Amino acid sequence: MTTAAGSVGDEVDRRTGRHAPPPGFWLRWSLRDLKARWVQILAIAVVIALGTGTYAGLSASAAWRRVSYDASYQALNAHDLLVALAENTTVDAAALRAAVAASPHPEWFADMTTSLAVSVQVDASTKGETILVPGRMVGVEVGRRPVPPVDTLSVAGGRGLAPADAGADVVVLDEGFANARHLPATGTLRLGGSEQVQWVGTGQSPRYFLAGAETGSVFGARGFAVLFTSLERAQAEAGTPGKVSEASIRLAPEVDPDAARAELAQTLAARLPGAAAEVRRLQDERGYRLLYDDIANDQKFFTVFAFLILAGAAFAAFNLTGRIVEAQRREIGVGMSLGVPRVWLALRPVLLALEVALIGAVAGVVVGFVVGQAMGNVTEAYFPMPEWSRPFQVAPYLRATAFGVGLVLLASIWPVVRAVGVPPVEAIRTGPRTTARGGLAPLAQRLHLPGSTITTLPIRDVLRRPRRTLLTALGIAATVATLVGVFGMLDSIYQTIDNGEAEFLSSSPQRMTVALQTFTLAGSPTLAAIESVPGVGRFSEGLRIGGTVARMGVDIGDTNPLADSTGSTDRRDRFDVMLDVVDLHDGVWKPTAIQGSLESTGPALVLSRKAADDLGVGVGDHVQFRHPQRDGLGYSWLTSELPVGAIHPNPFRFSAYLDIDHADLMNLTGVINQVDVEPAPGTDPTTLRRALFALGGVGSVTPVSESITAIRTTMDEFLGILQIVVWAVLLLAVLIAFNSSSISADERAREHATMFAFGLPTRTVLGLAMAESAIIGLLATMIGVAVGVGLTWWLVQGLFAATIPDLELVTAIEPATFAIAALLGVVAVSVAPVLILRQLRHMDIPATLRVVE
Repeated sequence: MTTAAGSVGDEVDRRTGRHAPPPGFWLRWSLRDLKARWVQILAIAVVIALGTGTYAGLSASAAWRRVSYDASYQALNAHDLLVALAENTTVDAAALRAAVAASPHPEWFADMTTSLAVSVQVDASTKGETILVPGRMVGVEVGRRPVPPVDTLSVAGGRGLAPADAGADVVVLDEGFANARHLPATGTLRLGGSEQVQWVGTGQSPRYFLAGAETGSVFGARGFAVLFTSLERAQAEAGTPGKVSEASIRLAPEVDPDAARAELAQTLAARLPGAAAEVRRLQDERGYRLLYDDIANDQKFFTVFAFLILAGAAFAAFNLTGRIVEAQRREIGVGMSLGVPRVWLALRPVLLALEVALIGAVAGVVVGFVVGQAMGNVTEAYFPMPEWSRPFQVAPYLRATAFGVGLVLLASIWPVVRAVGVPPVEAIRTGPRTTARGGLAPLAQRLHLPGSTITTLPIRDVLRRPRRTLLTALGIAATVATLVGVFGMLDSIYQTIDNGEAEFLSSSPQRMTVALQTFTLAGSPTLAAIESVPGVGRFSEGLRIGGTVARMGVDIGDTNPLADSTGSTDRRDRFDVMLDVVDLHDGVWKPTAIQGSLESTGPALVLSRKAADDLGVGVGDHVQFRHPQRDGLGYSWLTSELPVGAIHPNPFRFSAYLDIDHADLMNLTGVINQVDVEPAPGTDPTTLRRALFALGGVGSVTPVSESITAIRTTMDEFLGILQIVVWAVLLLAVLIAFNSSSISADERAREHATMFAFGLPTRTVLGLAMAESAIIGLLATMIGVAVGVGLTWWLVQGLFAATIPDLELVTAIEPATFAIAALLGVVAVSVAPVLILRQLRHMDIPATLRVVE
């Protein structure tokens, strides 16, 4: 037996004395609502899942990258201290070991392995690609050892080096180079264009996890090949039997690395004074710092995009869930008129919202896993490491889930409180009068629009429900803003590269730079051989060295800037530069002076616009320049005060120039280490490049056009991960648009049925829905584009500029980006109502028009 108040066995509400239905009753009722609206519920859940999962996946990358890097260094028994000798300097291996053993605390140094690095030319060309790059042959100890050696060589493909390989012509190719050049696990390459060497596998060493940082190659692993071979083979290549250039040391447990480093440096300075040995901790090495610093820098970008996606999903879920609850307004009113307590009536829609949020949260785990795997695949391709681990990060997911679930519940509570807070007759009322008193409804009534009542209905509906319109627009606007931000950043980066390309190719687009393996004197046989190769047209000799520039009054330091571990490249008042000492009068190529003049009576620097801006100087102002100076058979470091003679437009801050007539500043008059060569008319550039590459003493031959291509390729690989963001944004926008149209169809069901009853065709009703969606999409696009432009400027000039301080980025958004934004925000949203066409065609008009069931 049942009554209007409840049923026998129901619990009694202590406050009202009424029989309260059991919790299972409300749960079953909410599940019935869930089933009735399963398409909309599923779409909202996917929106929540996209927001929470993408946020969790993007936010978690920093944690598992750090875990993977730590595991990789540990798995390969990475050194604690590295003894590195000056460039082109070697010592006897036994003498180096004896020097370490002679330290005051030899028990601090648990294990040590020695190695020798030799500059080589590598020809790894395939049938489809010419691959001629400078390289480094690293000789490592391959004898049998009871424990893994310090800086163990990993094996990614093929096999590693065995004791039987001592002295043999076999190498292991760096995995980063092999992946970048799409080379197999085994094969044959040539050294210096003629000597054939077999590579038996691919692998890595902790010293070269980030090859570009440790070798000085601006093209990363793609433009520099590291070859690992036996120590005996490297010594034979260098003609230095028994000699080494590095020692990797593991410390005993609980030994202070700083104390051990200081003690060892003093010992080596006393025992091996001519070796100019430097002792560095693993954490001080440039490659190590860049790897770990890059985690934080990348995470800043991912956090921005993840939050935008989450915000867009949250706005959408808030709006859509609230509208589903509002659709139950009449049922709540009927319940109140029957005397059901308001708190009971509020429970049903809140449970529905909670169920939607939980479904989305569970689906977010799947989305987070997929996004994490996709990010992992891209990151592993860009940073190949021997150990990779991708543990699901609970904390970012819980943060995103709490945010999403909280907003969904808030979205349900708000309309429920509004519904139960009005008289039952107001809640029961249907049609446009339900919103007549709020928002912009009075404006809609007084607005005189051209056209018939039917044609102006979309505009009136948009104005009649301003809160719903704004929330829907904000959800779509967040996705549009994210899309504009992503594509705007890409446009800016590639525009910057285009600017650099225009400067590099300005006067001699076919030229190639021949870098020598070491310094030589003008008129040497090596230079004569280069200049006499058939096909060489114009040529000019030059010199490339490293240095540091600083604002006047800034402490520029007293160490080799190329070995400085203080992180000076992140400063604006002092940073490293690569100085090209070239013929600024009649050379094959010279920089463009956008300010000042290349002509100078004394030594004057030609700096990039970015460098001048960071230093706060202009033409005629003085800066400090720390540079090498030849001192007998060696070099020392000297700081000179030089004027800025001119400013060039190259976007790379580290590019600086000095006229070769003033090489005496460094006591390097007549010293050459590179030659700019322009092919003679009719000469095949590839043939000329191979001929130059085969010459003795040549380290690399790099066409300037290939340099630009390498930069583009590297940037493409780095930015590939943003494709994940793009696809998430596109899917999110489509889901928001579809759900908005579907819920609108439910809200307008009686209106649509009335139109059909008066004879309006389905295409007209659908057209009205599409017009209303178009208006909302246009509003969302305008908001999204405005926010996206600001976001692009902040990403480029703020976040990206701080991440890559050596690059002068321009903010540029291509027209195609705005077109894509319009396509997503206006066209896709306008077309979304087509998805409810079947619902309109199969509408039961009498049942829909019935007011009381």
